[in-house]
Amino acid sequence: AARPRELPVTQIEKWMRDPYEIYGRYVLRLRAVDPLEADPSAADRGTFIHDALDAFVRTYPERLPADAVERLLELGRERFAPLLSRPGVRAFWWPRFVAVARWLVDHERARRGEAMPIATEARGKLVISGPAGPFVLTAKADRVDRLASGGLAIVDYKTGRLPTAKEIDAGYAPQLPLEAAIALGKDGFAGVAGANVESLEYWRLSGGNPAGEVYAIQEKRDRSVAELAREARDGLERLVARFDAEATPYHARPRPQFAPRYSDYEHLARVREWADEPDDDRP
Repeated sequence: AARPRELPVTQIEKWMRDPYEIYGRYVLRLRAVDPLEADPSAADRGTFIHDALDAFVRTYPERLPADAVERLLELGRERFAPLLSRPGVRAFWWPRFVAVARWLVDHERARRGEAMPIATEARGKLVISGPAGPFVLTAKADRVDRLASGGLAIVDYKTGRLPTAKEIDAGYAPQLPLEAAIALGKDGFAGVAGANVESLEYWRLSGGNPAGEVYAIQEKRDRSVAELAREARDGLERLVARFDAEATPYHARPRPQFAPRYSDYEHLARVREWADEPDDDRP
């Protein structure tokens, strides 16, 4: 009865890669505590960049101003303000954001002729049936664009690493295909009129060289977005059914080749301890 009946789309990947983390977070309801005086993390940097880009696109959904880079940098300064007094943030994070801002404005100017943003931080849900009852998948899409063809493009801003082709093809990076399934479903995304989803895009915003790049996951595959969405939905239905069975445990890292690089819960699962034990002694 304590097993979750609702999860955000960002947690489905963790449910597949490390079910124990879902157990710790949603069944035991444990949360990691940040160390005192902790330095800002990569996740903090990603949040500031996401917030600045979201504010920029909301402010200029159609035509960009002549001084678009300066306007985006102003929004960035507002978001980074609490941390800009830290030497590391000013020396390393801020120059990367400047590079991201310049790349984004150039990319937006070229893109606006063929795609217009119609929603940012768009909330949506998908209800599927499970043996134990309805299961609700929720999502907050970074951005949804309306293409010139009338179809939709779903965009996810990435400040960290992109999923590999192997992870995508094996179904271990289901976020964007599941967001497409939501967009194609009954409830969809709030404020987004129904339409075919034609493109699923990661925008990697590293601030390095290159400062940004677009990776559309359907372009290197022989399946349409609709087929990717259907496969992701079918996979989620199987996952829900498996964990609706009382005999299914929440294993830690059931497939080591797809295990997450880090988890707040690995010490509770005693991952390193068991890794040091001889195989014959493991439970």
